[in-house]
Amino acid sequence: MGVVVSHSGLHSQIIPFWLPAGVALAAGRHFGYRILPGAGLGSLLFNLGMPTQWSFALTPELFFSALLIAVGVTLQAAAGTYLLKRLGDPVSLRGDIRLGRFILLAGFGSTLISASIGVTSLWWLTQPTGGMSLAHDWLTWWLGDSFGVILMAPLCLALLTPPHQRRSPGLHRRLVVLLAGGLTAILVTNQAYLFQLERQLANGFQRDMAVLQANLNHLYQQNLADLGRLEREFTQQQGMSPDAFRAVTSDIFADNPAVLAYSWDPIVAAEEREAFERRTQALLDWPAFAVYGESPEPDDPLVVVQYVEPFAANTAALGFNLLSEPDRRRWVIQAQETGRPVATEILNLTQAPDEPGALILQPVYLNPDAQNGGLLDRDKQLVGFMAGVFTIQRMVEAAIAMSGLEHVALTLKEADETFYRHLPESDMDSGELYRAGFAFDFAQQRWQVEMSAGHAYRATSSENSSLEFQMLLVLVGALASGVILGMYGREDSLARRVAEQTHSLRHQAHHDPLTGLPNRLRLEQEMTALLEQPEHPPFALLFMDLDRFKLINDSLGHMTGDQLLIELTRRWQAALPEESELFRLGGDEFVLLQRLTPDAVPEETAERLLDETRKAISVDGLHLQITASMGLALCPQHGIEHHTLLRNADTALHNAKSLGKNRVLRYQHSQTDATQQHFSLEQDLRLAIGTDQLLLHFQAQYTLADRTLDGVEALLRWDHPRRGMVSPGEFIPLAEETQLIVPIGWQVIEMACRQIAAWDAEALRIPYVAVNISPLQLLQSDFVDCLNRQVDAAGVSRRRLELEITETLLHLDPDFAFQQLKALRHAGYRLALDDFGTGYSSFNRLKKMPLDRIKIDRCFVKDIGRNPKDEAIICSIIDLGHRLEMSVLAEGVETWEQFHYLAAAGCDSMQGFLLARPSTSPPLERPCQEEHALPSDSRA
Repeated sequence: MGVVVSHSGLHSQIIPFWLPAGVALAAGRHFGYRILPGAGLGSLLFNLGMPTQWSFALTPELFFSALLIAVGVTLQAAAGTYLLKRLGDPVSLRGDIRLGRFILLAGFGSTLISASIGVTSLWWLTQPTGGMSLAHDWLTWWLGDSFGVILMAPLCLALLTPPHQRRSPGLHRRLVVLLAGGLTAILVTNQAYLFQLERQLANGFQRDMAVLQANLNHLYQQNLADLGRLEREFTQQQGMSPDAFRAVTSDIFADNPAVLAYSWDPIVAAEEREAFERRTQALLDWPAFAVYGESPEPDDPLVVVQYVEPFAANTAALGFNLLSEPDRRRWVIQAQETGRPVATEILNLTQAPDEPGALILQPVYLNPDAQNGGLLDRDKQLVGFMAGVFTIQRMVEAAIAMSGLEHVALTLKEADETFYRHLPESDMDSGELYRAGFAFDFAQQRWQVEMSAGHAYRATSSENSSLEFQMLLVLVGALASGVILGMYGREDSLARRVAEQTHSLRHQAHHDPLTGLPNRLRLEQEMTALLEQPEHPPFALLFMDLDRFKLINDSLGHMTGDQLLIELTRRWQAALPEESELFRLGGDEFVLLQRLTPDAVPEETAERLLDETRKAISVDGLHLQITASMGLALCPQHGIEHHTLLRNADTALHNAKSLGKNRVLRYQHSQTDATQQHFSLEQDLRLAIGTDQLLLHFQAQYTLADRTLDGVEALLRWDHPRRGMVSPGEFIPLAEETQLIVPIGWQVIEMACRQIAAWDAEALRIPYVAVNISPLQLLQSDFVDCLNRQVDAAGVSRRRLELEITETLLHLDPDFAFQQLKALRHAGYRLALDDFGTGYSSFNRLKKMPLDRIKIDRCFVKDIGRNPKDEAIICSIIDLGHRLEMSVLAEGVETWEQFHYLAAAGCDSMQGFLLARPSTSPPLERPCQEEHALPSDSRA
């Protein structure tokens, strides 16, 4: 990958879009720190091969710089991996702040390491090819690594994410496409820019070459002008002294850096040689002056260098005879013949024998002098030559300096032979990028000038704005990455919330929100799946319902009821066998689906659940005890359709309730008829509420001491329009089971109050009327207030009502029950405990109850005279009641034997068929004293 992106910049090792930095970071984040040495090894190979064009011609400097770069890459990848492990996978980051931290810390922060180490090692050891400056190269390196981390790392991590971890495959694919597309777009944009930049740089190179050509021509023309100036000064003065020559040339040197020296070379006759030497020695004050170099022709005069400036640097040229060298002789003759300045071919100069150079000879003419004659006689007398001495190096460097060029190479040829090369101190050995040439006329000579440039020229060219543009692309890439990742994060979060809501809705559609159990719909699906199998697998369906649960909801509130259901569900699930699943149908109805194995006994499972149900449950400081009834249906014995199985299990449940609750009952086909009858009776009872089908019978209660009327008990009767009188033992349990006992209880209280008011109106003084109160009704939070309003509205004294409760009330919610009883006693009502001794009586609770009377249940009275244990219990109850300052009444007294025993035992009152049967109106006369037993089948 490094080779692929190595052409994204103008430098062979400092690359503005270094994608491997992101690859290394992603690999470290995904695979761990153990993979990071691979990043360092890859960097080492790249930086050993790329600078040598993959020839691996290593030098110590190259090796150590590549090694240091690899160390920097490894440290950077380790730091970035650490940051990503702290910040999180950028693909999974949510929120602009977290993405900003990733871009700033991992993208721009960790990449400082490699840039600092890498650029320092390159500039310290190898002087990077194409480098512009340390700061420039550091910035390029840093931005390149940042770009790779910000865009390439998320792309690699997205590609490395396992399919099962991609919450939304479509969004994930789009993320990959957007990141790859953004990355590709930036790289393509950069390549397009580099292509255009190369064209601009090539055009700029052509312009630089044209400027160089113009400056070379300018220098040449300036040299000609300077020689012409010297010639004019000499002509005007009819000769020049050394001081005058020095003064004029000093001004020229200040403005023309290309010239090495100027000389005045007069023509001297051979016979005047010695006189010329003496004269020149005097003029120059240079005793060592002497002419050297003999002319090849005996008739030739001497063309001697008499003056030269700068003097100190060119004394070697003083006295040199130009005609002594064949090449110079030719150009002297040509200048004399043409009368114009003549440039020599490339020569080895006397002043600088190791440097190629050239002379420009400017003929100087004075007025004719008859004393001069010979070979060079003309109409105008040629007296000598002004010579400009130039080294090619000075002229080329002066032209380059004037052109403002750097890092360019020049080759000068004459007649296809190279006579000079100018090479920059930088990267020409790395290959030419640009080359062009032009022809340059130097007096009568034509030179071919070839200019070339490499990476350093491109990096330092004024046309090159790559750093600014690539900085912009990196910032655009960082912004694009942030936008793409942010958009993906928001869309992924939205998709996740939609998926969660969909899952939640699906879960809610198939599960109970309170307990988390599967619901009726899920039960039907499970049963349908089982029943659709070719061979119906055997399973048991256990329909469960909590006994008297509505009483808890009505008295303690639904919050308490909900907490009880949650705790009970937890217990049941802990006790479930394998291959079974619990469902909640609603309210307090549950169904257990148990797949049956050959050794499975569903009744044992049911008994285990019943045991868990009976255990006390603590809810908000209350200790609650509850029971459950269960109906069991088996597949395929009791049906092969889920509706049938549910109905049959429900039928068995209702039969279990009718048999006393707190038990499990297997379905029998005969139960269906009973269930239908039970349902029909329930519907009729609902219609009877609020009508005169429900009426009261009253049974008198007498004192045992004198058999005077002590009170009456209101007994509810149902006069069914078709069935006639329905037994209370048949419809009262049904009313309690269906919660109808509450409205019936209020109707009984209303009828009792109305009857008391009627008796009072007839002046029939009844001490009080006893009314049975259902625990469901008594445990209603507003029962006392409603009762007070109803009794007061009837105009009846509250002491005329005796409210009978049962021990069952104390087991449902003892604390609240005590509060209700105290409130009733405080309101003025009489309180009696009915059926005492048949429940789970607690003496500790009994002593705290504000009771007026205890009623001994008929089950103890009936065996008086036959069972001493019953008699002992009766005596104990009587004694207990008296000690607690409560009166005692015995129910079900049917014989005089029972009457006399109770009287002898100290019982206060009695109620039974012996003295009074239930009737629509109580007897007002004292009952007869005739002692006879009533028929044994007579009951209240």
